[in-house]
Amino acid sequence: MEESEIISQTLLKLDGWVLDDTELAATKYNKKISANEIIHFYGTAKDYACAYTQLNETQLMQLMSVDTALILWTAGLLWRKYNIRSNDNIDESVTIGYGDSLIIQAKEMLKPSKSYGFYAY
Repeated sequence: MEESEIISQTLLKLDGWVLDDTELAATKYNKKISANEIIHFYGTAKDYACAYTQLNETQLMQLMSVDTALILWTAGLLWRKYNIRSNDNIDESVTIGYGDSLIIQAKEMLKPSKSYGFYAY
């Protein structure tokens, strides 16, 4: 997926968010964010997805639903960064905010491809 597409798809998940290079005089917006920050968080989401599925990056990127899942995870991470809650739960099964639900959706999309291992010592 091209960087421009990653940026535009992520912004679609974040209602009212715009790039900081957008003309803001006539635009109503909720948050300004840089393209570099979106790409950085996309890389972070990819790392989280690799750890979650126990797949390497090459294997992960071959999954059919990975593009959508990574966009959801990226948007969720960005939302959580800029929308601080006083009672942030560690347990992600309890949906508190929009960012949490985006991350949970991403995990649900990747769950069928998750690798499980049993180790006995």
